[in-house]
Amino acid sequence: MADRRKPRRVMRHVRRIPGYRYARRTVVPRIRGSATARAVVHRLFAVDSRQHTPLDVTAGRLLAGVGTERLPVVVLLLLGLPAERVRAVVDEIAELQVLTAAFRPVIVMDVPELAAARAYGYPAELLLPADDWPHETQSWDDYVRTTLGTVFATYRSTASLVVGPDGLGRTERLLLASLAPR
Repeated sequence: MADRRKPRRVMRHVRRIPGYRYARRTVVPRIRGSATARAVVHRLFAVDSRQHTPLDVTAGRLLAGVGTERLPVVVLLLLGLPAERVRAVVDEIAELQVLTAAFRPVIVMDVPELAAARAYGYPAELLLPADDWPHETQSWDDYVRTTLGTVFATYRSTASLVVGPDGLGRTERLLLASLAPR
């Protein structure tokens, strides 16, 4: 069995340092809540040189607290969704996130409605639509395949979900709710 006396002895001495309780109650939560501190730690300890530099995806503006950084990242594909439906679908995603506290969304769309996702603090990626694809040397499918591969690697996605024009269906809601930590 490991010797536990030494860490206990060290903690006894640390607790006697003037200002320890103040630091524990005020400074530590501020450091945990600091996006800059989290980004520095993330870059120092979680980067594999063979991968894209991962982004620390926040849970948005609706969820907060310790543990949200451990929620799975889900890439939600809103490809082919009409521009007028994007805000309603993002509102559905936000509502489900608040009700389940089960995921951190990354929104990928092909219409320039990034404000709908950014209003909730969600990362959003924009793909060029298939109808407006200007390149003849590369197919749109190759472009989407390459770009989505980069998105999955960059955000370290756990799951991806295609959202249809009617928004989140029963199956999509069940899948997202099932990601809740137990």
